[in-house]
Amino acid sequence: MKFGCVIMAAGRAVRFGSNKLLHPLAGRPLLSHVLGQLPRERFHRITVVASTPEVARLCRQEGIPCLLYEGGAQSDTIRLGIGAMEDTDGCMFVMGDQPLCSKESMERLADAFLQQPQAVVRLSFQGHPCSPVIFPRRFYPNLASLSGEQGGIAAVRKLNPTIFLVEAASEAELWDSDTPEDLSRIEAYLKDTGRDTR
Repeated sequence: MKFGCVIMAAGRAVRFGSNKLLHPLAGRPLLSHVLGQLPRERFHRITVVASTPEVARLCRQEGIPCLLYEGGAQSDTIRLGIGAMEDTDGCMFVMGDQPLCSKESMERLADAFLQQPQAVVRLSFQGHPCSPVIFPRRFYPNLASLSGEQGGIAAVRKLNPTIFLVEAASEAELWDSDTPEDLSRIEAYLKDTGRDTR
C-alpha cells in the first residue's frame, strides 16, 4: 500500500502576527520540528504546500518537495496537496504548526490504516480527535471539491465514514501554534521534558 503525506504549511498565521512556521522553537524553525518527525520511509510521496518562498526554501534544505502558491483558504491547500497524491492509496495530512506530534504516533496512524484501509484514521487524546488524519483514496474526489475554509473532515462528514481514532501518548502532541502564547507553552514543554524533536 502506498502512503502519501501532505504537510499543510500555507496558513496566513493572522492570530500569530508573523510567519509562525519560521519562528524559532528550541533553536530551529517551528516547521523543522514537524518535518523532522515525519516517518519518511513510510511514505511513497511527501509534499509540503506552502505560500511563502521562505518556507519553500526551508523545505528544499530539508530535502522535501514543496508546492508553492500565493496562499488562500484552507481548502485550496487541501486541493493542491491531494492533487499531487493521485498514485497513493491513502494520504496523511499533517499540520505544519503541530511540532510535538511524534514520529511514533504517525507510524501508529499508518499501521492503523493498514488494518482499516477504508476508514478515516485520526490522532486523538482521550476521545478528542485532531490532526494528523489519513484519508483513503476513495475520498480524494471529495477533498478536491472542498471550498472556503473547510477542512478535510467536512468533505466526508455527510458520507458517514468509519472514523478510527489512534490515541496519542500525551495531549501535548495535539497542541498547535496559533498564537505566540501557544508557542511559548510548547517551548516550555520541550524544556521541562527535555524532549528532542529532531
